[in-house]
Amino acid sequence: MAEKTDCNNHKWIPLLGINKGKSVPTSLFTCLKCGDLKVGSQTIKISRFRLDMGELPINNVAGIKLIEAPTADQTVSGFIVGMTYGESIAKGDLLYFKSDGKVYKADANGVSTYPAMGLALATASAGSNNVLLRGVYRDDTRYAFTVGGVVYLSTTAGTETQTQPAATNDVIQVVGIATHADRIYFNPSADYITHV
Repeated sequence: MAEKTDCNNHKWIPLLGINKGKSVPTSLFTCLKCGDLKVGSQTIKISRFRLDMGELPINNVAGIKLIEAPTADQTVSGFIVGMTYGESIAKGDLLYFKSDGKVYKADANGVSTYPAMGLALATASAGSNNVLLRGVYRDDTRYAFTVGGVVYLSTTAGTETQTQPAATNDVIQVVGIATHADRIYFNPSADYITHV
């Protein structure tokens, strides 16, 4: 069976839910012609072969397709969420999540300023901004990595290093691997060791 083509003329019908024993329409719809689903105003393309959510296809062979190597400076491919900045942050800074619900620059020798859990994707001093949780980030100016080397949280707030922090009470946290001189596979470990 071949993968179906897009339906150009959806005939939406609401799927039914149950409220106090009565069948009622919901905000979930299906197309009578092609079987696509719609939640509110967002269409989810679905077939025997794939499920599309936005521009990320999930199929039975490759899973979610992400770009392995971003092709331009300060570009990214990965899992991104919006988080509120609690201080002035630059694009590429490593971030930790504080108890006030905001993110701040992570620091391997600060007090409760670790573990790093995100990488800033915007320069701003406040507000909700995109943060990379896992993925590949490229920065031609900031990075000069040894390819294949481990990348650690640095003792300079917001930055990364390929040299393990070594002073007493410094935190040693792996935040990723250098996949190229200007790219990091950002995959921060939740585990860290305090240097004694």
